[in-house]
Amino acid sequence: MDSISKFFENDRFAAHNDITLLEVSPGYAKTQLVVAEQHLNGVNITHGGAIFTLADFAFAVASNSHGTVAVGVSATIAYLKATTSQGTLTAEAKEVAINPKLATYQVEVCNENNEMVAVFQGTVYRKKASLS
Repeated sequence: MDSISKFFENDRFAAHNDITLLEVSPGYAKTQLVVAEQHLNGVNITHGGAIFTLADFAFAVASNSHGTVAVGVSATIAYLKATTSQGTLTAEAKEVAINPKLATYQVEVCNENNEMVAVFQGTVYRKKASLS
């Protein structure tokens, strides 16, 4: 899994948004975001786009963890709880279903108190190419 972690060090959008990859294993990934000023919206809560990006990065890593290029074809998110201007968010992606062409993942985003703040579901198309 070190090669998958190394591959995703090149994800410039995740890096730009200060998202860290904590864990990866086949069909699984865990990412983290320490909420900072730039992640807030106009009413001083964590921007939905920041939460989506955190979940989407976990989804990307989990879906590519088998070493096969996987690209998103659909994604939805439900926001369950607002988060404040301080704290840490963690996204945990788990594989729900996989076949040679498609795979589906569920991502739970929790705050530092382990309260769920969002649920994300995504489907990928699995290409024949390897990540290398």
